[in-house]
Amino acid sequence: MGLDSAASPKVRTIAFPLVGGRHQFLHGLPVAASLSRRPGVEVEVFVLNMAETRAAWALLDALGADRVDVIEMRLPRMVEKFTGRRTPETPLKTERLVWWSRRIRRAACIVTLERTSSLLKRLPGRCPPMIHIPHGVGGARRAGGGGLDQRFSRFDLALLAGESDRETTVRLGLLPPERVAIVGQVKLAGLRRLGKLRRHRLFDNDRPTVLYNPHFHPRRGTWARFGRPLIEALREDRGFNLIVAPHMRLFQSRPDEEIEALRALSEPDWLIVDPGSDRSTDMTYTMAADIYLGDFSSQLYEYLIEPRPCVLIDQLGDGGRDDTMLPRMWSLGERVTEVEQIMPALRRATARHAEHCEAQRATVREAIGRLDEDAGEVAADLILARLDARASRRG
Repeated sequence: MGLDSAASPKVRTIAFPLVGGRHQFLHGLPVAASLSRRPGVEVEVFVLNMAETRAAWALLDALGADRVDVIEMRLPRMVEKFTGRRTPETPLKTERLVWWSRRIRRAACIVTLERTSSLLKRLPGRCPPMIHIPHGVGGARRAGGGGLDQRFSRFDLALLAGESDRETTVRLGLLPPERVAIVGQVKLAGLRRLGKLRRHRLFDNDRPTVLYNPHFHPRRGTWARFGRPLIEALREDRGFNLIVAPHMRLFQSRPDEEIEALRALSEPDWLIVDPGSDRSTDMTYTMAADIYLGDFSSQLYEYLIEPRPCVLIDQLGDGGRDDTMLPRMWSLGERVTEVEQIMPALRRATARHAEHCEAQRATVREAIGRLDEDAGEVAADLILARLDARASRRG
């Protein structure tokens, strides 16, 4: 891989600064791979560290990428020493973006999966068009008790998964209709390309498997209150298998000893506790589950590409009224508010699934669009069309 963009004036470089962590890679690298196979295009992927460099190369190779460079966003030793924060949990994202901004902004266009990178628009000097592909569904438009993320408005174009995201983004005034397009769910398209979207079993028994997927959200995330009691309740019941696979960020800053202690809770015949491996993000667990138990995560939509029973935890008991997505998300299964309500809800989830099945289908259709199209290719088409239109106006 790799092509010297200076060798031909016709080559357009598209930069992907991926500063949100490797759990976001599947939301963007399928697009990078698609672009890299187009004539006259070179892709530069910027990552935070050597481990992410290896992970990005592996995924790009698996996706059949062609002309790509993966660049580790190293900082001078004095910069890292001055900040005093050289840890995986504080990866100096802002500092790395500023330090590498000249290289990144040389590109014809910048594609990001998070909003931190929007600071590239605010730095002095020229900035090329910035295109945003949100990781997950609805995040940039959600309130979650903290207000809308106005950084979303800085992007020249947003490539969204489905109609519900497009409607909410426009209605809330974050972007006008001409700066929003629907492409489908990039992550799902990438996993389909990798042959990952197949149901499978992770336990050697016929018990239904529950996936507990707590979020890291400080108010809505349920691990602190529900996690250990839930494990003990299912241990005593023995009617279910359990996968505990939280959002990758929930335990990322915890000491290694705590992480290992959590993994050690696993029991092969019925319990997997995964504090944050790649299997938490590549849909290994969502495809293996028979019942989803969660609170705030858009992984619910990934799970529901095949409608199945859900139990949703509203620990604040307010129906998600401060959020643009939760009321509808929590209508897709039985909603519980207390620990003691979980086991009865799990026992009746399969029998009650028919009450929610059609709503699940409609919600997923609106949230992530058509599953029979390759969202990575659709996104690549739109990015290049936008660049062609811009070149025509300037020419």
